[in-house]
Amino acid sequence: MKVPLPSEGYKKSPGRRRPAAGYARGEETRLRIIRAAVELFGNQGFDRASTRDIATRAGVNAPVLQYYFEGKEGLYLACIEYMQLHTTKLLRPVIDTVRKRLESKMTREGLIDCVCYVYEQVADFLLTHSEIDSWKRFAAWDVLDRDKIPCSAHKALDMGIRREFRQMMYELVGRIIGKPPTDEQTRIRVVTLGSQLSCFHDARRKALDDLGWTEVNERGLKLLKQVVREQTAAALRAAAANMAKKS
Repeated sequence: MKVPLPSEGYKKSPGRRRPAAGYARGEETRLRIIRAAVELFGNQGFDRASTRDIATRAGVNAPVLQYYFEGKEGLYLACIEYMQLHTTKLLRPVIDTVRKRLESKMTREGLIDCVCYVYEQVADFLLTHSEIDSWKRFAAWDVLDRDKIPCSAHKALDMGIRREFRQMMYELVGRIIGKPPTDEQTRIRVVTLGSQLSCFHDARRKALDDLGWTEVNERGLKLLKQVVREQTAAALRAAAANMAKKS
């Protein structure tokens, strides 16, 4: 099932200038500008993408961007806020579900099931979201252009729900293998387990070619989640058993 796009509920940051009379203020127009900006920032980087080109892609006049976002930095921050809002809407229910389960005393198998559940939900997001490729390119340029991007912008990209999500995964895996969330072994295992899905995100074309697929359809997604669950559970059980032998 395709992950829906956020057509409602996106609110502009406080303190931004009100658009002049006569300019469209509809949510659809604002989202169209932001999505066009994400695409161009992702293709060209912050420094190379011009507000004029973004306006052209969004189908609006260039001055509209100034009134909505007060320049390129404001537009860049709006792109980050947009991605963060959507990511929060997708990940918050997952985090809340796992946190609620963690309130009760759980067996190791219960904790492993939580990790598998998380990766299944992440797979839906990474492999079916229609904008994920442009988000990925945006994040890559954010790293490459770090010296050209306003500090407030690139700091914002790594804050919020994703940091909370990573911390939850460190806690889960740490409890399974008997290590603190800050332990290097805990974090390495989280990173390597997550790479089962990130390869389909970061190198999707190669992964699909290796499988002989042209796309990740419903059947393929179901099979992929099944295999990731099996591999994740097996790896965590083996790691827990190995740690128990050493203690």
